[in-house]
Amino acid sequence: MNLKDSLLALTVIAVWGVNFFFMKIALDEVSPMVLGMLRFALILLPAVFLLKRPAVPWYWLAAYGATISFGQFSLMFTALSLGMPTGLAALLLQGQVFFTVFLAAVFFREPVQPNHLLGIVGAAAGLLLIGVGQYRGSVPLLAMWPVLGAAACWAAGNIVVKYIGRVNALSLVVWGNISALLLFGVCAFWFYGAEGVQAQLAGLSWRGIAGVVFLAYVASLVGYAGWGGLLSRYPAAQITPLALLVPVVALLVARVWLNEEMNGWHWSGVIVVMAALLIHVFGGRYRGRLKTGLPK
Repeated sequence: MNLKDSLLALTVIAVWGVNFFFMKIALDEVSPMVLGMLRFALILLPAVFLLKRPAVPWYWLAAYGATISFGQFSLMFTALSLGMPTGLAALLLQGQVFFTVFLAAVFFREPVQPNHLLGIVGAAAGLLLIGVGQYRGSVPLLAMWPVLGAAACWAAGNIVVKYIGRVNALSLVVWGNISALLLFGVCAFWFYGAEGVQAQLAGLSWRGIAGVVFLAYVASLVGYAGWGGLLSRYPAAQITPLALLVPVVALLVARVWLNEEMNGWHWSGVIVVMAALLIHVFGGRYRGRLKTGLPK
């Protein structure tokens, strides 16, 4: 990877790590559904008039927005609003790796390797430790489940993307999120009514506006476009493991900017889950090297 693309990769990782901080400050002023509505309204406008619609059936575009956008972020925003620490949320969201492997095995008959199974078992053990930490800490255990649901929705979106095939990544992010905007809008007006939504919008400060703008234009458009560009130029196996650095950045940001405290159970779970992710991603390569090193 050349220097330019290395810097691009680091930028995307930093953006996605800081992304959780901006979610938190936006959720201090608006509800999860209104935040989602604002985020995807900004993503679509004016980009939907500037980018050509990808050659994908409408039902696949709708499925993309319903899973990877509405499902993922409605649950993630809900978890953060319930008090889930942003650093832990970023880590647990990486559970999408394991959910994706399971769904790919079901829908595409992709083989599940021993390192995948070991990684899943390790991640389950890490989640159990984090669950104990939640139970013993001040954050309600209930806040943990929406994050896992968000990870499952991201994984479902990954399967939709596999069915869609190769298209312009930025066009898919824009056109595929029309359904997300509609779903967030319906939920926002259903839960709070027109007056409630209007009151939340009127109460936005510059911090809340900055949070929404960052989520829409930096985290979504810049982040996904940069990531898609890297995937188009390099093997997925070289690029996707870099996402493991996102929770590291999010944990550091949460500690420095939000003063989020985690107990020993949390940190033990973090270490176990990160180790499980590393086994899942890199275990196959190590196993292959051991096989090639064996005498014939």
